[in-house]
Amino acid sequence: MEKHNEEVDLFFVLKKLKNVYLGWLARGYRAAQFVKRYWIILAIMIVGGHFGGQFWQQSQRPKRQAVMIVQNNFGSSSYVYNAIETLNVKCKQIDEEFLAQIGLNTETPEILDIVIEPVISVNDLLKVSEPNDRNIDTYISRIDIEEDLMVSEIFYPQYQYHKITVTTNSPKYEVFDKILDYLNSNEAFNNLKQVVVEETELRVARNDETIAAIDALFAEYSGQNDREALKRSDIIMKIENNNLHQLVDKKTLLIQENEELKKELTKYGSVVFMLNNPRLVMTADFLDKKSTIIPVTLVLLFVGFFWLKGLYLKGKEYDSAA
Repeated sequence: MEKHNEEVDLFFVLKKLKNVYLGWLARGYRAAQFVKRYWIILAIMIVGGHFGGQFWQQSQRPKRQAVMIVQNNFGSSSYVYNAIETLNVKCKQIDEEFLAQIGLNTETPEILDIVIEPVISVNDLLKVSEPNDRNIDTYISRIDIEEDLMVSEIFYPQYQYHKITVTTNSPKYEVFDKILDYLNSNEAFNNLKQVVVEETELRVARNDETIAAIDALFAEYSGQNDREALKRSDIIMKIENNNLHQLVDKKTLLIQENEELKKELTKYGSVVFMLNNPRLVMTADFLDKKSTIIPVTLVLLFVGFFWLKGLYLKGKEYDSAA
């Protein structure tokens, strides 16, 4: 009896598979008949849609994209991120008053999309952390588990470099100058810039004086008697054999600090300093491929019309039979 049931089940499965095969075969036949019947209309749609989409695509300005690598100075990262977000919204809304204020075209938007994101660097986080800060160790240990942790907004101000991706339909590079002028127009940060630059220059000068004083002390110790340099120095130190190495270490640290400070001063000319020379590159997404999208859409609409018509006729037939 069990063997008989297994044979019945196998026969039922084979019958179902046969029906599925025949069903797909019938659909394929109907599709072939449909193409045979309407092949001229389909050919016109495909060819006409292709050339029509190509003409439409050529009549539009091609999209271009570039990446600006910037350094946000004077603790301005939060401001810069908000300013970029505002600029993106205003460009999409084509806010003519706002665009005119920052020198952008009010008729044809020059900026189609603009986004900013940090250039992730664990070293930047370590530089601002205390030596005994256990939180940083915890964050780093979780990087492999939570990849999005390092791009959390809480860390944005800690990263030194940031990437601004600009999508535009303008071939002119002046758009980058307009973006930088907009970001650097904040009066509060420009005032802060003057203070920081002056303090940094003063720090470099004081470090140079300290280095000169150390050199003078060594000259005195070695018998060169550079007492004039000692008189000019504000630092009075007693040299002993057991602290000479401390002076050498101090001088080395001051030289390294001045090198870093002088490098930063070259970037302190503006609140947002661009580090690279961005290049516009042609780009296109799926919606830009109109020579393909239009003929496919026309064919789908044409086929969909007959499919809906078939459903309507079947519904009418069932309604009449009821």
